[in-house]
Amino acid sequence: MAMTSSAEACLAVVSCCASAQTPDLRIEVTGTNIFQRIESETALPVQVITREDIIRANLNTAAEIVNTVSANLSLGRFNETQAVGTSGQPGFAGTSLRGLGFINTLILLNGRRIANYAFTTIGGDLNSIPVAAIERVEVLTDGASAIYGSDATAGVINFIMRKEMQGVEAYAQYTSPEHTGGYAKQFTVSTGYGDLTAQKFNAYVVLNYQKLGGVQARDRPFAARPYFPEEGLDRTSTDAFPANVDIPRGVGTRNPSGDPANAYRNPTCAPPLSATTGDPFQCRWYGAGNTTIIDPSERVNLYGAFAWQFDPDHQFFAYGTYVHNDFTFAIGPARVSNLQTFQQINRFSLPPTSAFYPQAFAQFYKIDGQPLTLRWRAFELGDRTIEPTSQQWNLVAGMQGILQGWDYTGAFNYNESRVESQYSGFLQESKFLPIFNSGVVNPFGPNTPEVIALMETARIDGTLRNGKASIASLDFHASRDVYRLPAGPIAMALGAEMRREQLTLDSVPELVAGDVLNVESFPPVAGTRNVWAVFAEANIPIVKSVETNLAVRYDHYSEFGGTTNPKFSIRWQPDPSILLRASAGTGFFAPSLLGLHTPPAFGRAGNLTDPVRCPVTQSLQDCGTTFTVFDTGGRGLQPVTSNQWSVGGVWAPIPAFSVGLDYISIIQTNAIRGFGAFQALRECPDGINGPTCQWIHRGEVDPNFPALPGPIVQIDSFLTNRGKNKTSAIDVNARYRGPQSALGQFKLSFNGTYTIEYQQSQIQGGYIDFVNHYVGANGSGSIPYWRHYLVLDWNLGPWSATLTENFQRGTYDEPPASVSRVPQRVIGDYDVWNIAGSYTGFKNVTLSAGVKNLLDRDPPFSIQTGENVIGYDPSSTDPRGRLYWAGIRYAFK
Repeated sequence: MAMTSSAEACLAVVSCCASAQTPDLRIEVTGTNIFQRIESETALPVQVITREDIIRANLNTAAEIVNTVSANLSLGRFNETQAVGTSGQPGFAGTSLRGLGFINTLILLNGRRIANYAFTTIGGDLNSIPVAAIERVEVLTDGASAIYGSDATAGVINFIMRKEMQGVEAYAQYTSPEHTGGYAKQFTVSTGYGDLTAQKFNAYVVLNYQKLGGVQARDRPFAARPYFPEEGLDRTSTDAFPANVDIPRGVGTRNPSGDPANAYRNPTCAPPLSATTGDPFQCRWYGAGNTTIIDPSERVNLYGAFAWQFDPDHQFFAYGTYVHNDFTFAIGPARVSNLQTFQQINRFSLPPTSAFYPQAFAQFYKIDGQPLTLRWRAFELGDRTIEPTSQQWNLVAGMQGILQGWDYTGAFNYNESRVESQYSGFLQESKFLPIFNSGVVNPFGPNTPEVIALMETARIDGTLRNGKASIASLDFHASRDVYRLPAGPIAMALGAEMRREQLTLDSVPELVAGDVLNVESFPPVAGTRNVWAVFAEANIPIVKSVETNLAVRYDHYSEFGGTTNPKFSIRWQPDPSILLRASAGTGFFAPSLLGLHTPPAFGRAGNLTDPVRCPVTQSLQDCGTTFTVFDTGGRGLQPVTSNQWSVGGVWAPIPAFSVGLDYISIIQTNAIRGFGAFQALRECPDGINGPTCQWIHRGEVDPNFPALPGPIVQIDSFLTNRGKNKTSAIDVNARYRGPQSALGQFKLSFNGTYTIEYQQSQIQGGYIDFVNHYVGANGSGSIPYWRHYLVLDWNLGPWSATLTENFQRGTYDEPPASVSRVPQRVIGDYDVWNIAGSYTGFKNVTLSAGVKNLLDRDPPFSIQTGENVIGYDPSSTDPRGRLYWAGIRYAFK
């Protein structure tokens, strides 16, 4: 992969795009609105990933491409294969430059915004990018709020499609895993006609189809176990088969008699579905390993473009994209207990009149004649699945050219994201509750076909949720040299943009009311935002070796008014082999439409412990349990502001070698964060006193523990502006091109990121640093202090080969829940090598093959509890193992 400095980026862009440009049109580079001359260079760090890089490394999705950028650091879920079916963004894949999340990384298609994913509205979906049509990807790893929009705080990733194409090209590839699951097959066909220079027009179409096979947890030993007692990790569940009974405290000791109600001896637990862990009188749900850790998907994307050079100085262009993605998420059988409903307390119970009521057990605990609250898993009804379908439309039409000495471009852009989520195997609570509470269901053993059929009548299948997000925009900008100084011309750019963002989310009435068991309530949401902006930029040569760039942008948001964000950068070239650069700017991020307009709704938060009651009661109601959460939405959310600056340079002692170094710092003020149950409990350590304890609501005092406050019945959750985020890092890049020889030519490229700090301020004061430090549980995460991507290319006649390494330094793991470790355990390094080769000796045909994860490296062990998988951290690892692939390409012009 090509790693370039800003000085090198222009040359790379010019060389890779020259065939796609008419002689009279200049070339635009990400990071500036000024159309670039060959001799001009910006002062910002830009990394360019070319089409050749993508093909040679066999990168088949936009997420794979972005994963080669060392500054992309995931602090949370950014891969569609990790999205839990009940989460808010199933099927979404985003990117997180500097670890600041997809809300701060702006995704562009040909320099223009794409619609945010309909279920999130705070990030562009990488799955909507038509990879087969990409010409290059430009990654600006410094903030660009003054150029592309006030919200481009962490940087910009610009996916630039091919300008023109002639002839026919077809490609087919099959990927075979060494281990069970994870195959992939794809087919691409493209055709184009016309030459912009000779015929004054070009039109082309690219169609790509991909089908990816899933991987189940049971097929990977590192992900198959839910219980690691030696590491203090217990991801089993008390909602099990056979059922567990919630035993009141203070009425005697545990029953050792082997009664079926305690689900231990008669009958025993039901391996592999359930087994005991730390408590011999509890059955814990292990599952059958059916949970998918890579979810199967099917993807189709179509990209078409048309350009008409109807005049030597003016060109009409239009392009469009249609992307259709289907995903399947399996999340295990329904959980049935009073902890899985937020309508009332102790709703699910076994009546004394049931034929399955354990009389001896109830008498021993002096609760005979009372309904028993249970924790049960309805495995006889099969797994629950969610199948989201996402569709993205994009249509752009505009003009570009030269008018009165000004290079101009302007276009209308309409982009729409639609997501429809189908549910299967879920239960409608209002229908299932009377069936279960009637006593006909046996929670301690198998049920008859008639009872299973009766329970099936409570299934709720079909489309339960759908959403639409859209952007309609008009943009125009122009640039030219306006005045010549002794050191060179002053170049200026002026522009304006208007856009309208809309969001509509709908759910069926059962989902709105929270009547779907195990699924949080999703109320309907609707919101609209109008934004207009004007911007100006000037490139000023001070002396021959010093050039400055001044940019300023004014954005006006319909909800928050106006914001002005400047950016200043400077480059100094004291010697032909040395380039020094620096920049400083500000940013402004308006809260998302979803955050602003989501009405209050109920939900649940699991794997939590009441800090004041659990140490005393040791009750399932208080320890490692699930609490009802009331999400009140955004509490008067206000915009986030940011300041960022960078300094660095490039040294090229010989034409064949260059090395670059850049320091980047970003500080966000008034940062928007989710305040949920985990944060409330963490910042209220005694469960009673503290600034956040007001959000923890308790019931009546338990007479068995009169000295303790009542049990937690609800915890409030919301989005809020909370303090600062501070991050700083050093990016390193290097390139070397070896001489041609009898052994061929070798090229080496490298990009690495050393993250110095990633700090978040806390309500009680001070900062928490996430670099190499896993903070808390429930997905708070950790930032590795080092990541790099290395590429070695080799060419000899028709033969070529590419060796890549994607490396991430290990970090400290999440603290264990039940094992005291000094020092805390460390997640191991993750080092993945890939190799690929190709042969072009046959006319019009290219043969290629390779191995991904050459050393068959498993993800390093982690006890993280923030993701749905067990035994490893999926945010930056691939559980498929070694993959063999082969492809054939036919190109005819």
